Amino acid sequence: MFEDFLSVQKLLGLLVIGYLLGSIPFASLAARIRGVDIFTIGSAKAGAANVFWHIGHGTGALVLAGDVAKGSAAVLAAGFIDLSPSALLLAGGAAILGHWKSAFSGFRGGDGMATLIGATIALEPVLSVLGIVVGLLAALALWRAPLRSIWGLFAGFTAILVVSQYYQIDRELVFGIVVLALLVLFHSLLAKWRRWHFSSKLSG
Repeated sequence: MFEDFLSVQKLLGLLVIGYLLGSIPFASLAARIRGVDIFTIGSAKAGAANVFWHIGHGTGALVLAGDVAKGSAAVLAAGFIDLSPSALLLAGGAAILGHWKSAFSGFRGGDGMATLIGATIALEPVLSVLGIVVGLLAALALWRAPLRSIWGLFAGFTAILVVSQYYQIDRELVFGIVVLALLVLFHSLLAKWRRWHFSSKLSG
């Protein structure tokens, strides 16, 4: 009974830690340093891509590194609590939620793609390399497409899923990671649809 209580306490702790790490608003802070409100430019999202294209490439690269790092940090921090791999997956999910709805930015944020990649690196270091390479190649091939980052993410995680199932590498954990990726993709597509719908209403 007491051990079950401790496990619940640990689980709640890793979720809180993951969420708070994911909530660190690197994009918003970087934009503020440059005298810009990130939520009023470009896609109005607090993400590395918006900073990269509308504030500066170097600043965007730093924000990307920070967003990746907080996803990895959430999983690595949870690893010290000594819970199951599925609990580590929940920590990564909490970090993504924190990036979506940052407690430090009025519960606004970005798409969570970089944070997802960071969590994946910590959970599956070897397979994540494959996913990153495939994702980058897909994004470069579709460089002029408006949804290049979404297609890149889809291609990368599809490659991870196929290889893990074929070679039987952490199949259940990878399946969980792919579910997280699908949630991020759905969230990103929904946000883009909402912006398109809103702009079409204004123009109409």
